[in-house]
Amino acid sequence: MKKESKIGDQRNALLDDLGKYEEVISNFLWAVMLFLITADTLTGYVIGHMPFKWNAFFVQLAVFVFVITISIYRMLKLRKEQLGPGFEYTLLKIFDIVFVVILLSTMNYGHYFYFIVLLPIISICVTRGFSTSLPYLFIGFAVQASLFFLSKNIPGVLGEYEANGYNPAFFILIVSVYIASMLFLRLLGVFYKQFRQSEQDNQNLVAQLGRKYAQLEQARIEKQEQFEKLKEINIQLEDTNKKLTSSLAEFFTLQQISQAISSIFDMNELLQFVNDVIIGVMGVSTSNIALYGNNGERLKVQVSNIRNKRDLAILTDNINSPALKDAIEEGRTIINNAVNPDEFDFTRGRNVKSFLCAPLKVKDKTHGLVLIEHSIPDAFDDDNVRLLEIITQQVSIAIDNASLYEQLQEYANTDGLTQVYNRIYFQKRLKEELERAEEKGYEVSVILYDIDDFKMFNDSYGHLFGDVILKSIAQTVKESVRKDDVVARFGGEEFIILLSHTGTEKAYEKAEELRKQIASLTIEDNNVTASVTVSMGISTFPALADTDASLISSADRALYEAKRSGKNCVRIASCSRSK
Repeated sequence: MKKESKIGDQRNALLDDLGKYEEVISNFLWAVMLFLITADTLTGYVIGHMPFKWNAFFVQLAVFVFVITISIYRMLKLRKEQLGPGFEYTLLKIFDIVFVVILLSTMNYGHYFYFIVLLPIISICVTRGFSTSLPYLFIGFAVQASLFFLSKNIPGVLGEYEANGYNPAFFILIVSVYIASMLFLRLLGVFYKQFRQSEQDNQNLVAQLGRKYAQLEQARIEKQEQFEKLKEINIQLEDTNKKLTSSLAEFFTLQQISQAISSIFDMNELLQFVNDVIIGVMGVSTSNIALYGNNGERLKVQVSNIRNKRDLAILTDNINSPALKDAIEEGRTIINNAVNPDEFDFTRGRNVKSFLCAPLKVKDKTHGLVLIEHSIPDAFDDDNVRLLEIITQQVSIAIDNASLYEQLQEYANTDGLTQVYNRIYFQKRLKEELERAEEKGYEVSVILYDIDDFKMFNDSYGHLFGDVILKSIAQTVKESVRKDDVVARFGGEEFIILLSHTGTEKAYEKAEELRKQIASLTIEDNNVTASVTVSMGISTFPALADTDASLISSADRALYEAKRSGKNCVRIASCSRSK
């Protein structure tokens, strides 16, 4: 069976070679024959001024047509694999040789082109060897010799034979050309043998490679089976690794947030840190934390990593979306991996494809929400939900702690009786404000005021009523100054006001306004009614003082100047700059 298959492969290869060579040689032969016919006509009739041989021309034309017809027929049969090296192919080749010899014999100078008879024989020599092609060459020689001896009997057709007659030298020329052709075919035959040997070696090599390939294929199948087993094990390991990674991420996140809770007490700083942790651990496009305001009704974005002002404005304006607030109030986490902007206003025009929102809630108190978003759909899964809920639990505790810390700070900085800032906090704020003022080049003023004849009120109405006076005046002043101004109890019945971005003239106007407002107060407590006045001293940085200490001392001197001037008045300090 293998032998028959091998013979079939060889036959197919031979037919492929024959078809390839026949097509090239046939096309070349047609071109050469057409050229020779045209050249013979031009050189004989036009250039040589010989009489036109109609008989020869018609013979040449008929031979040309026959050769083309035979070549086309042969190539079609070869392409369809209906023609092989058998009787029909041999007969067609003999026709080629005979017609080429006849064509050359009808030409005036055809003896110069006897080598063209090799063209039909070359394809045989290069595909089947020298010994097979030699009989075809003998056929060509026999036809050539026959025409030589018949030349006298066919006048007007055989051109060169009429010119040379039975010239022995001309016959020797013919013999010499065919001997040379035989040597040429012999040389091609040698190349053919080498080629076939090389082809046989290649086939043997291919057979060896085929056996090697079969062995390798078997080894590959075994390796593939091993690979599939390893793949299953690897999938199990990846799943285990994913769970471990998730657990480590959760542990890392909790550790980071726990450390932040214990070390960061400023609310905004804490939220910013948590937001950065969420972005780093969960790999989201945006992360936002929104808290309820003081009235507890509307959410406000406190921290966000959105840098585009337009996108941030869209989120800020629509963070109180009912879809979010209802879920937050109910303590539900929202996950949406196919966002429809028509349903969620805060996503419109922001390229949000997925979002995850979890409430910041401790017991029954809701602080706000954490909203993380991604620009790709299906970005979140149950593991992300679980991790974000763990984070929000910790953040909610952190917010409670931060709020408690802020309350403690407020208590520490506030005078217990009057509920304005105390002296320690005021001096800290004053120092910070003067540093900023010096850096940015603006003025800062202080108003130091004292309640006139306060000891008399204490002696007459008791210390409890004195406390009422202190609280009433402190509350009046606190409500009358700007939000950023600082009112503090400086000691006893003395109070001080820090006015940022305020020069001496504006400070004096404000002091007069406060003085009149206090003088118009009627203070009542347990059927006791009284009115009080205050004396005020003003100093300004850097116009009148260049340090915090000199600013307070110069204001204090101005206050005592107001006392000496009859009380219930305002005085401006004289310059006490050290330079």
